Amino acid sequence: MSAGIDRYFRSLVDMYVSTIVFTSLIILSLGYFQLAFPLDHSNGINKSLEYNNHTSYSILPGNTSQKNEALPYPNINWENPSAVEQAKIFSPQRVEKVSDGIYSAIGYGVANVMMVEGTDGIIIVDTGNSVDQAQKILQAFRDITSKPIVTVIYTNSHPDHTGGAGVFVEDGLKTGNKVDVIAQESILGSYYASYGMLAQQRSIANLFWGGLLLPKNDTDSVISYGIGPSWISGNRSFIKPTIFFNETLDTNISGVNIKLVHAPGETLDNIIVWLPKQRVLFAGDNIYQAFPELSSMTGAKYKDVPQWISSLDKMRSLNASYLVPSHTVPVLGYENVTDVLTSYRDGIAFVYDQTVRFINKGLTPDELIQAVILPQYLRDHPWLQERYGQLSWSVRGIYSGLVGWNTGDATWFNPVTPEERGNKIVQSVGGSDRAISLIRASIKDGDYKWAAELATYVLNAYPDNVEAKLLKAGALRIMGWESPTSGARNWYLTQANILEGNINATTIMNQPKYNTLDEAIATVPIKNILSFLQYRLDPLKSQNTTATLGIYLNDTKEGYTLEIRRAVLEYKDSFPTKYDIALYTNSDILKEVLLGQSNLQKAVDLGIAKIVGGNVTGLNNIANLFEYKLKAPIHRIQGVN
Repeated sequence: MSAGIDRYFRSLVDMYVSTIVFTSLIILSLGYFQLAFPLDHSNGINKSLEYNNHTSYSILPGNTSQKNEALPYPNINWENPSAVEQAKIFSPQRVEKVSDGIYSAIGYGVANVMMVEGTDGIIIVDTGNSVDQAQKILQAFRDITSKPIVTVIYTNSHPDHTGGAGVFVEDGLKTGNKVDVIAQESILGSYYASYGMLAQQRSIANLFWGGLLLPKNDTDSVISYGIGPSWISGNRSFIKPTIFFNETLDTNISGVNIKLVHAPGETLDNIIVWLPKQRVLFAGDNIYQAFPELSSMTGAKYKDVPQWISSLDKMRSLNASYLVPSHTVPVLGYENVTDVLTSYRDGIAFVYDQTVRFINKGLTPDELIQAVILPQYLRDHPWLQERYGQLSWSVRGIYSGLVGWNTGDATWFNPVTPEERGNKIVQSVGGSDRAISLIRASIKDGDYKWAAELATYVLNAYPDNVEAKLLKAGALRIMGWESPTSGARNWYLTQANILEGNINATTIMNQPKYNTLDEAIATVPIKNILSFLQYRLDPLKSQNTTATLGIYLNDTKEGYTLEIRRAVLEYKDSFPTKYDIALYTNSDILKEVLLGQSNLQKAVDLGIAKIVGGNVTGLNNIANLFEYKLKAPIHRIQGVN
């Protein structure tokens, strides 16, 4: 019984770990936990000259019998100067004084941590992404003041804002004082959603976007995160808020008058923190010294752009003299703040308004990205450079959010498969050898976009074509080197390294052990965990199955139902009146079993868990109906063999 039940619950862990542990950074979610994927370099390509020379690159592995020809690289710098310049603002790690008693810790992690010094205590605005980051910043703050921490404020739910909260709360509690944690009332829903149905897809995308699998100290390494330094993983300590508010909250904390305002933008739960006496505005994620991601590369929900514009207008109306973003650097002086906020607002508004204008003219997304171009004065503004988001991504996202998938061309209502399209295009240019020649010619001519696209068609038709993989990798690498945008660079270079075999794509699907797993599950309600199972049910295995599983928590008096009806799972927040098998236990025991910390058999033997109406075989049969891991890496990328 022990082995069977234990396997059942460990299978639940397998199902949940990919959903729970991998989170959207950033969202943001991304790659917010410590990543320890084993990288396989056994299939790495043979570099004929050092990277720094950029003169040639072997595009075929040494163990292939095909002709080994060098791929000439242009004489370009592998570090885009604009990206390098942006990275300088995050180094060295430092605490900047914004105004009397107000400080921002920059460069310790992707997000800043801010401190407001009151008469007899200090307020922490955002807490960083990890315990380690928070500890370093707390030590730096302690060089400024020894006053106790009395309040923590989250500007949004992203882990890089909430992951170090435990450090600051614990430090405040040492003084015997109560420490309040304040946030907008929708924060928990947003936080738990990052562990939801698409968490695995987003976490994998975050690996690409954040460059977390790229080599260190190499021409392909990460330069920065665009709005912060390269991601540094570590333990996280999220503390649930003790005070929630809806639209506004006026309060006085340690002698400091504070107004908190709900101001959605990058996130729906984002707030701004306004200190009217000091004329200081904490912006959260509503503004960075970089063009925003109005549409996420990693699959985050569509962002309400008009709402973001409205939030910026709220910020402008305050006439602040100091602007303190949760990323990048503070802006000092009324005129500078006004210019930055107005230009940022107008840049976003222009993109949205003109996209809508051209949609009404019938333009498709591919046409829109050519038509919507910022006016020169906005294009040149230092806070609208495409170092984090790109205008073209924003345009595509706005189109998709407003119009959907239909571009108006009936050709694409029921198109041919990618395999068919690839085969037909390759044949139309004269076959695979001819296509390879055209790819080489495009690279030689500097047309890397077409080279990568044509190589993709070849690979859709012939997935094992080594030369196409390596030529595509070469084109992507050059585009990555040239890109000023952090996410684009990292994605290009990650995909290139996978195609070359430097990163084993299959390891992306492995579930490594994380030292933050306990904290992750501890913060997610059991009902959320159980409801995620509906996205794991394998229809082929369950097409002929009908079964009802009941779970009852003795300590909280809560019950749950998992009912399988021939390839469909219905979850209910109630215990079933009729069931095939049921588990009775306590919530802490269930979570410990899910974490692999407790053995269910021992719990049964001790009388703190009970199984009714079935046996080990029945539980195993139910568990085996679910898919534990995705079967293929994102976009079916496979490296050379």
